[in-house]
Formats: sequence, C-alpha cells, structure tokens
Amino acid sequence: MVIVERDNKKIKICNQILRTICKHIQLQSSDSEAGGIIVGRENRGNNNVVLEYSTEPMKNDVRTRTRYLRKDSGHVEYYKQLYNENNGIYAYYGEWHTHPEDKPCYSLTDLVNWKKIARGDPKGIQYHIIAGRKYLTIWKMKKGYLMPDKICEVKWDEVFL
Repeated sequence: MVIVERDNKKIKICNQILRTICKHIQLQSSDSEAGGIIVGRENRGNNNVVLEYSTEPMKNDVRTRTRYLRKDSGHVEYYKQLYNENNGIYAYYGEWHTHPEDKPCYSLTDLVNWKKIARGDPKGIQYHIIAGRKYLTIWKMKKGYLMPDKICEVKWDEVFL
C-alpha cells in the first residue's frame, strides 16, 4: 500500500492496484505498455481519497512498446458495475500505464489525454500513475490546469505488496 499526504489530504493506493500495475512493468525489451483505469472513493469524513480498484489491459486496447491506448469498453463496464453494486460510492479517479524507463515521466500524448479526461470529469481532479522499471510516479491533474502536479515518486523496492 502507498499512502501519500498532500494539501492536508491523504491519498491511499491499495495493494490491488499496485499488484495489477506491478505485473505489467516493462522489464523486457519486448514488453508492451499496459494500462487501465483507477476507481476509488472519497472519505466524506476527512476528504481523504482511497484508490481501491483498477482494470488491466483488455483485448481491444492498443499496446506497443511505447504506447498504450485504452480502447476496450470493458474498462467502463467494470467501473459501472462497481458503481451500481456499491450505491454510487465509487468514482473514476484516473488512469495508470507503464513506460519502458526507470523513472517515468509523462509524455506529450499523456498530457493531452489527461487534459481531455479532466475536461469531462465532474470531480475536476484525477490521479494518474505511470509505472517505470524502478519507480512509479503519481500525478494529479486538475480541470482547467495546463500542467499536472507531480505528487510523488516511489521506488518499487520500497512498495510492500
């Protein structure tokens, strides 16, 4: 589990998400990028965010060594099912994907996609995780902002799954 404190708010990333991402780290030169969505909830008592669920790459997603495009409708169906089965407490909170580098940074393609997502998100904020070979980086993108805010970098060998 990873817990990050930022702006008097804690963001908890549960092990289910970390295990899913860890399975797809691009360690071999033949490994393609992978990704999915992140689903979580806000604790109404203290406004902390708990990121609990994620999807994995699906059949109709586009995957190459340096590109991942979420195309499969199964990601949205997974979110809708969680939402409906839990009386609407869960929300879409962002995306995760891998990069074939040790310390990942977002690309121009990532930035364009995150801004597009932010425009359509009623919460106005998402958390995006990019997993590299040695670190995972967490970014916060706010609606109307030009650039994301890097929340933290975590070494994989310091994450306890």
